[in-house]
Amino acid sequence: MRERQPPRGLLLACLLLLSGCTLSPLARNTAQFSSATSSVVENTRNAYRAAVRLNEDAQYSLLVARYDTDHPLDPHSIRPLIDEKGLEVRTEVLDGLRVYAQTIADLSSGVSSPKLDEAAAACGANLRSLGDALSGATPVTLKISGTEANAASTALKALGDLLIKREIKESIPKIIRDMDPNVDTLTKLLSSDIDVLRDQAGRDYEQILAQQDQFIRHAGSSLPPVERRTEIQRLPQILADKKATEDMLRDLQASLQKLAVTHHALAAAATTRNDASLQARIADLRASAEGLADFYESLSKSK
Repeated sequence: MRERQPPRGLLLACLLLLSGCTLSPLARNTAQFSSATSSVVENTRNAYRAAVRLNEDAQYSLLVARYDTDHPLDPHSIRPLIDEKGLEVRTEVLDGLRVYAQTIADLSSGVSSPKLDEAAAACGANLRSLGDALSGATPVTLKISGTEANAASTALKALGDLLIKREIKESIPKIIRDMDPNVDTLTKLLSSDIDVLRDQAGRDYEQILAQQDQFIRHAGSSLPPVERRTEIQRLPQILADKKATEDMLRDLQASLQKLAVTHHALAAAATTRNDASLQARIADLRASAEGLADFYESLSKSK
């Protein structure tokens, strides 16, 4: 079984406890939120990688199916679903959320490190550049409306500024409250992007299914009985994979929504000091993230 590394927020909480420090409710809550956020971010990264691989499989399947026809597919026409620039953009948004969660956990616990400060500043600079690109004419390979682009630009710049400065000029609860609408905007941006992946994944699986069916029928009796049976049995497996992927992407969107709701509860608890609801939200977010992590682990084992 692949050994998972504990998220940094969880390590932070453990180290403080072992060192004899008593965690304040805010420090404990932000550390737990950081841990859960890291898991959601990694799951979202995995979803993008899986979507790109699936789309490649669908294109390769079409290449094979049309190879000996009058309209063969030119191998040069095969393009990734999300190119390197597109993956970079999405990674920057995800890293921004992850580093933000780490930052509020560090600030709440009094943890400081020049290396962490440099990493946060670099991430913040990337987010500000991305925010400028969204508000300008620079393409960023995200299919969003002008209104969504403006909202995302504002959120990214605000998050970028916080990470670049990484200074406590205001109370941590106020920082969390001020960032709440920006976290909500960015999770909605990512969820909207997952909608595109869900649609594309469905079409990719249907294409793979059609090509597999065509292959079996075209081969006919030329396939040995045992091999023919194996190829036919692939048809329901393709449909099962399609459903599993659809369920995974739907659950990922739910995790992103839970991330926004949990941050909202964190902002409320930071002020009211009533964190009963927050603990339930964090537990729900962590369970959702762990379920998705198990799904990706099962995928790696099946290969």
